[in-house]
Amino acid sequence: MLGATLLIGLTVALAPAASTQAAEPPAIRPSAGPLEAGDGFAFASKPKKTRQSLSGIACPPLPAGAPRLCLAVFDEGGEARYLTLEGGALRPQGERIVLLPGKVELDAEAAATDGRFYYVAGSHSAKRSDCKTNPDSRHLIRFRLDPNTGRAELDGSGRPKDTADKDALWRLMGTLPGLKQQVGDGMCLGAVPPGRNGVNIEGLAVKGERLFVGFRGPVTRDGAKVLSVDKKALFEGGPADPKLFTLPLGPGRSVRDLVAVSDGILILAGPDDDKANEGRGFAVLHWTGADETIRPLASLDIGGVTLRGCDEEIKPEAIAVLSDEPGRPYEALILSDGLCDGGALRFGIPR
Repeated sequence: MLGATLLIGLTVALAPAASTQAAEPPAIRPSAGPLEAGDGFAFASKPKKTRQSLSGIACPPLPAGAPRLCLAVFDEGGEARYLTLEGGALRPQGERIVLLPGKVELDAEAAATDGRFYYVAGSHSAKRSDCKTNPDSRHLIRFRLDPNTGRAELDGSGRPKDTADKDALWRLMGTLPGLKQQVGDGMCLGAVPPGRNGVNIEGLAVKGERLFVGFRGPVTRDGAKVLSVDKKALFEGGPADPKLFTLPLGPGRSVRDLVAVSDGILILAGPDDDKANEGRGFAVLHWTGADETIRPLASLDIGGVTLRGCDEEIKPEAIAVLSDEPGRPYEALILSDGLCDGGALRFGIPR
């Protein structure tokens, strides 16, 4: 049961099940990339594997003239890093941001910001290889940033000083119709016996007072799930006001990342956890954030991307919007798990 610090109603708002899947949108190729990243990110443990595991990005709005700075999170270990964007280059920063101390597998899969705080979510899932329970992944972390620089104030160990680390999201999901059957120990990912396909968080976005949590799994025939909650309640108490949506992202597709834009939320969609759907392509869709209205914008044509010496495979997992001007394409960076330092690709995504 949830403690008194996190209040929910007797029911959760469930959007009506979608009856049709999204149509396949036109394909677009990257306009640039992979962006040059110098010597890349530096890690003390499993440096190459960790460099290939970038899985989330959050870029706060900064004053005009300030270098564009973003927080990158990785699904290996428990540390994050900053990066700056300068022209056609991505510049990894050396400063350690310790999200979870010690030898842990936070499995950080998503990051977001509202300009005051960074939010980082672990996958909340079991291990993919053997279904082993991973309690270290059941964290939702919030820490304050300096709105002038985008950086957090750190203590001597590299931990952000103003950090709130809660399991409220895990506990909340365990009460919600449509999710609670997939929350608990003994779960797996993908197509497994009924009752054992667990949750797998991959996307995070903040818009207004709401935090949006996107799932790679489980997926139903009607689509992928996104949970919207009051962002403050998860950390400070009060009504969480959960709303669970089922979004038709296309057959075999689910959420790989979310990012807030001026007119809604962009969804980076890709193959779900079912091994049979590994060949499904990646796409970007527009969502209002208020109902189940989905508008496909583009399929990603990444077949011509040349792998570099440090790369293994391309699996888009993170999206950052660089420019959001009415009437013009969204200028976006898409980064991949499997490519060193994210292998950032630039796209002009039509509205």
